[in-house]
Amino acid sequence: MDYSQLLNKIIANANDQIDQLTDHEVAFKPTPEQWSKKELVGHLIDSAYNNHQRFLRASTQDDLIFQGYDQNNWVVMNNYQNRDWEALVATWVTANAHLGQLIDGLPSALLNRPTPKHNFHHICMNRINEKETTTLAYLIWDYLFHLEHHLIQLLPKYTKITPDFNKG
Repeated sequence: MDYSQLLNKIIANANDQIDQLTDHEVAFKPTPEQWSKKELVGHLIDSAYNNHQRFLRASTQDDLIFQGYDQNNWVVMNNYQNRDWEALVATWVTANAHLGQLIDGLPSALLNRPTPKHNFHHICMNRINEKETTTLAYLIWDYLFHLEHHLIQLLPKYTKITPDFNKG
């Protein structure tokens, strides 16, 4: 699977709809505990940055154990609710374009290297049993799945394009 091409398609599909959101829509918080659309995009920026580091580090370590992050605290600390919407969207697009370039250059041997030591049972949206062998390709697929999960929340007409992960 060409993950960088898929990421580019996801961003392009979302960008067409993001431009149609109003200032009121992006700032609205359904409850004080729930994220606004601004905060959701901020979370996606944080996710892109964190996964960029994970994908890079995978090439220099023998395992797939990566640090997590306190996503709720990061959204608050980054003050995404009070940021300019257009600047948030531009940052999100740029961060993912940068991530896509990295993904595009990762060798298939690294992407598909079976790795028994991981913490995907903690950091992935689609958790894998800690005793199961996995790959960096799975982590990248999970990133795309996570991205689209939130885009469906963000954009009422967004249609998921990430296929199920093929373990074979």
